[in-house]
Amino acid sequence: MEARFHQITRVFRERKYQVILLSLIMVFVLLDMVYGSTTMNLTIDGKTKTVHTRARTVAAVLRENGVTVKAFDKVVPKLSYRIKQGMTVTVRHAVPVTVKLNNQEIAMMSTAGTVGGILRDMRLQTKPADKVYPNKDEKVKAGMKVEVTLVTSEYEVAKVPVAYQTVTKEYPNLDYGQKVTVTQGKPGLLLRVTKIVLQGGQPVSKQVKLESILSPPVNEVMAIGTKRKIARVVEPTINVSRGEARSPVGRVLVMLATAYAPVPAEGGSLTATGMRAQRGVVAVDPRVIPLGTRLYVNGYGEAIAADTGGAIKGNRIDLCFNTPGECNKFGVRTVKVTILN
Repeated sequence: MEARFHQITRVFRERKYQVILLSLIMVFVLLDMVYGSTTMNLTIDGKTKTVHTRARTVAAVLRENGVTVKAFDKVVPKLSYRIKQGMTVTVRHAVPVTVKLNNQEIAMMSTAGTVGGILRDMRLQTKPADKVYPNKDEKVKAGMKVEVTLVTSEYEVAKVPVAYQTVTKEYPNLDYGQKVTVTQGKPGLLLRVTKIVLQGGQPVSKQVKLESILSPPVNEVMAIGTKRKIARVVEPTINVSRGEARSPVGRVLVMLATAYAPVPAEGGSLTATGMRAQRGVVAVDPRVIPLGTRLYVNGYGEAIAADTGGAIKGNRIDLCFNTPGECNKFGVRTVKVTILN
């Protein structure tokens, strides 16, 4: 009987130790559950929440919270990174966007938060003159279309021909109106540098930045004859009808007339038009009577305006005679001058 009692006592003692051991295990489990978890922040597409986890890696935390990560998604820190107390795990899911760069469209998956972030991810540096739509601060949305128009410039270097000018000179030894090329003209050459501004690859403006003459043009020299043939000077035919004379028809000017004779030593002298001075040639003011005009001078006869003189200004006319004696006989008088053509 005593043996049986000792056996029962030993059994109870063993069970007591088991209960105590089990209780201790449960206490440790509870303590581990309370104090063994990690508190951290989880930011998904810009939204942040605080979680308690017993996971050991970023990938495990995301699985624990039902967050799916695909190939183009961005996770910071990496999936294999070990969890630490108070850390933040950021996940940004990639969305489809289209970037139209000048005339080329680029479809891509982006995890950027703003349009400016998309351009940075593309390593596309824009200048203030470039056009970006929507603006760089605009938030990225799935299916967004971003248009970027780059403004660039290039320089065009060209050799441009320079036209020559034609210069005319009067030659008294050539017949009136005859033209002869004395010097052949030659084009010059100009170096021109032009700045071309392109917007979206298309030229929108041009500006000449430099011009330099490489070779100057050679002007063409043209000789124009001024020598006139002297028409035979005759007294106008006066038709008499019933005893009355008929005067030449034309505009009539009243002018002060003087007389002069050519210098024999100079072979009769040359007039301003290249004609030789002789009777029938008169000097006028070209502003009143153009050179080459046919005239009829009362008391002198038909003549041609072919010469000028320093003292012949306004309504004055100088009549050429063959001898000084004729000049003295004519003297100075007021005459009527009829313009025939």
